[in-house]
Amino acid sequence: MKPAHPAAVALLAASALGLAAPSASARVEPDPMVAGQRVSISDGRQCAPARSAHASSRLFGSVLLRPGESGMAARARVAEGAAPGRYPVTIHCAPGGESFTETVTVRDGRVEGVNAAQAAGGLVLLALAAGAAFWLRRTVGGRS
Repeated sequence: MKPAHPAAVALLAASALGLAAPSASARVEPDPMVAGQRVSISDGRQCAPARSAHASSRLFGSVLLRPGESGMAARARVAEGAAPGRYPVTIHCAPGGESFTETVTVRDGRVEGVNAAQAAGGLVLLALAAGAAFWLRRTVGGRS
């Protein structure tokens, strides 16, 4: 056997083990985020045996995680006054259990959404479209 073969096999085995091992981390989405935005927090299925966990960060305080499709999870709102920068989010599995940390980014900006004026404008346009459709139907129906 050539000397390169055992080295290649050892390197391949180490790579496979590294890929197969679960990465322990907190998951926060979306990342980056803006102040006032709602985020999803998950333990990445790391706290499942513990059956209890909480997440903590200066961005949203302490949040209790509940069992869900992606492990223990919760939703939280980033503080309105959060300054742009990088913040740690730590998940603590059960009292005395393991902890996992992820660093997330808050960027400058605002939360996109629909305000009351935009919603009212949309309803007015919908009413106009319905009135026009009704008028056209009656006009076409009256001639036939």
